[in-house]
Amino acid sequence: MNPDQTPQFSSPPLNPILVRGLAGMGIETPTPIQQQSLPATLEGRDVVGIAPTGTGKTLAYVIPLAQHLLSAPPPVRRGRGVDPGRRLRALVLCPVRELAQQVAQEGRNLLKGSVLRSHAVYGKSALKPQRDAIAAGVDLLVGTPGRIRELIDCGALTLAHVQHVVVDEGDRMLDLGFLPQVRHLLARVPAERQMMFFSATMPPPVSELASKFLETPFRVEIGANTVVDHVGQHSIHVPDILKVPVLLSLVKGDSRRGVIIFARTRRRAGWVATALRRNELNVGLVHGNRSQAQRQLAIERFSSGDLRVLVATDVAARGLHIPTIRTVINYDLPVSIEDYVHRVGRAGHGGGFGESFTLVSPRDEQIWPRFRSVAGVRVDSIPTPDCDEWIRPVDLERISKARAGKKALAQLKLRENSRRSGPDSRDRGSGSSEKARHGKATDRQGGSGTRKRNKKHGSTELKFGARGNAARRTKKQRPINKSDKPGGGVRRLKRD
Repeated sequence: MNPDQTPQFSSPPLNPILVRGLAGMGIETPTPIQQQSLPATLEGRDVVGIAPTGTGKTLAYVIPLAQHLLSAPPPVRRGRGVDPGRRLRALVLCPVRELAQQVAQEGRNLLKGSVLRSHAVYGKSALKPQRDAIAAGVDLLVGTPGRIRELIDCGALTLAHVQHVVVDEGDRMLDLGFLPQVRHLLARVPAERQMMFFSATMPPPVSELASKFLETPFRVEIGANTVVDHVGQHSIHVPDILKVPVLLSLVKGDSRRGVIIFARTRRRAGWVATALRRNELNVGLVHGNRSQAQRQLAIERFSSGDLRVLVATDVAARGLHIPTIRTVINYDLPVSIEDYVHRVGRAGHGGGFGESFTLVSPRDEQIWPRFRSVAGVRVDSIPTPDCDEWIRPVDLERISKARAGKKALAQLKLRENSRRSGPDSRDRGSGSSEKARHGKATDRQGGSGTRKRNKKHGSTELKFGARGNAARRTKKQRPINKSDKPGGGVRRLKRD
């Protein structure tokens, strides 16, 4: 093909039904990942495709699946039509429910006008409707590994006639959580099959593991392990106590819409959503403990613009295509570098420029450079925005007391250093040593109990807590000795 010529889906040729389906979706030219992978996937070769989020990986494997299904229809029984149990010939494994629904919808859009059916199955939803749909006949099945295995175990599904298998988000599907289930399912698929792995990130250990499932795969890499370059990335170095005020300054102060905020855990996501609602923001919440109806409603309302902000854990970081997302805010750093790539890639999925902000707390300073290295573009460190009007009075008091405590501690250390560096510091040191030796001898005479008691109660060193108050440790706060017994408070053992 001439490099100056605009690539088209006509080479290699596609079924007219697929060309019509692509036109109905408003797609005329393939993306780089589609253009480079389609010849191999249409030939039936095993493929590993790696490309940033938002570059069309879903269609890169749905198009060849639909082409193969249209080219090789299931056998028809004489006088009885097609056996529903033999219709399932293509299987797609996805890590999350929302991605399974999205892929199944892409299949329905492509196969519109044909007799082929695309359906999604996933957990935390009613099992009977999914069993009924499979019993009626499905050609392309998209689902999460747990629900597919459940359908197999109850006798509603068989993979004996599957000819094409796709593992979407391959790095997550093959990690410690999904690997046993993936192995179990692949063991039930015929050995003569086509397999495709697609993801935005593929670390070397996972790539080696994937090679065990594929036979001489064709590998396509488009900007592997990086974020797309149309997303501007920024970092804000801020303590945890100011993270919510900074969020409010970025969202409410700057009047942003289409904002998705990622938190590390379900509990922290709930805290963030509650804090934003208290400041009169329409917020949706998505995490693993929410029901499928709740998650779907939150995504639909956010996609339609009814919700201004969506707070989520990493279940919403992979594969979801939500065109309304313009800004991504990382309230917490993710567990892995790959999750950072997927999170930031959510911005600008609908086209145009997106932006992301990462709130880096002091405890994350050492690991932040690792995440910054996969950004793909320069990550600018911007100053903390003006957020005083959103700081709670109780937090203001805590901040002032913490600052006072640090100041008092610095002054105490300064006085101690000046005293130790005085002209008679050596004499004081020798006197202290003599006193320590004398005290040690006294302890030996008085027994071990006296020594422990003097060591425990004889200290006059001042301690500064989080609120900056100088005070000695109370009895309950003192360390527990080996002779102390826990339970109902610390009690000293009785001695004869």
